[in-house]
Amino acid sequence: MSVQVTPEQLSALRATLLNTSGSTPLHERFRSLFMLKAVGGDEVVDIIAEGLKDPSPLLKHELAYVLGQLLNPRALPILSQVLINPTGEHCSMVRHEAAEALGALGSLESLPVLQKYLNDPSREVRETCEIAVGKIEFDNSKQGKERKLNPDFPTIDPAPSATPLGQVSIPSLKADLLNTSLPLFERYRAMFALRDFGAASKDAVEALADGFIDGSALFRHEIAYIFGQLSSPYSIPSLLSRLRDDKEDDMVRHEAAEALGGIASDGVEGEDQSSLPVDQQLPQGGVLAVLREWANKQQAPIVVRESCQVAIDMWEYENSTDQFNPLDSMTSSATNEKINSTGMERSAHAAIAAMTVA
Repeated sequence: MSVQVTPEQLSALRATLLNTSGSTPLHERFRSLFMLKAVGGDEVVDIIAEGLKDPSPLLKHELAYVLGQLLNPRALPILSQVLINPTGEHCSMVRHEAAEALGALGSLESLPVLQKYLNDPSREVRETCEIAVGKIEFDNSKQGKERKLNPDFPTIDPAPSATPLGQVSIPSLKADLLNTSLPLFERYRAMFALRDFGAASKDAVEALADGFIDGSALFRHEIAYIFGQLSSPYSIPSLLSRLRDDKEDDMVRHEAAEALGGIASDGVEGEDQSSLPVDQQLPQGGVLAVLREWANKQQAPIVVRESCQVAIDMWEYENSTDQFNPLDSMTSSATNEKINSTGMERSAHAAIAAMTVA
């Protein structure tokens, strides 16, 4: 369901997202982006496209993600240009997200440009193009057109879950997840099928965490993203290890940070920390202390620092008793449970908290 805003409110959201004042904190720009996502429509696509001129790879990556989630074909040429990258202004993390967004849109007209970059020098770009081609072909097949979406997960995923729950086992899905001889698209399908077991399934979460040993940064980053969707305390130790590892790829660490912010928990209550590897243990102050450490660590990559800054905002939103998100009453269920979207989406309210949404 779209949220209705006045022209003045839309203009204010645009100003916040594009930082026209030059002093808007990054987390407010992210919140504005997800409010715009809730509004939708051609004008929102155009506003988001303006943001792709921003110097922040983290922001541009998120802009591309949202363009895919909007399912508006107006975004197709915009995303194609980001992937093609004629001026060299977009890093591989942004180009990967543009390719994934083209997959989310599911248009057959995107196949030529995606197939062109199946041999891109960047591994994450060519792997994303492979998965996006698989998804578009699946979406346009008889099986894809008949597939029913999982109502528990409102996002447009890079690949459909392997099979409906009840027809697969966690061990068999884990075997497919870790089987590097399978096409990446099929391994992603196993990944999302494991996600569908939900946050309470420790076995499924631990099976997903085993995927962090994979050689593909793209693969590892998707697992971290799924953990952000699930908000399972069982995933926190493995996410901490990914964030803290300075040899880990930036895109994986970025997703791990945002997942930790969205989960907004210190893990399973009463868990014996001494039994965990050192890189999975919590310091005094818990996860929030780790996020604050990396948000201010100048030697950390900027994508990691910025992700931790945004993650701190997510954490504070999730644990606040007095913040109100105008989207909560419009886009989530009547229960108090978290919807299985990103923490960023759940915290999309600061820039518009004072607005009256019709």
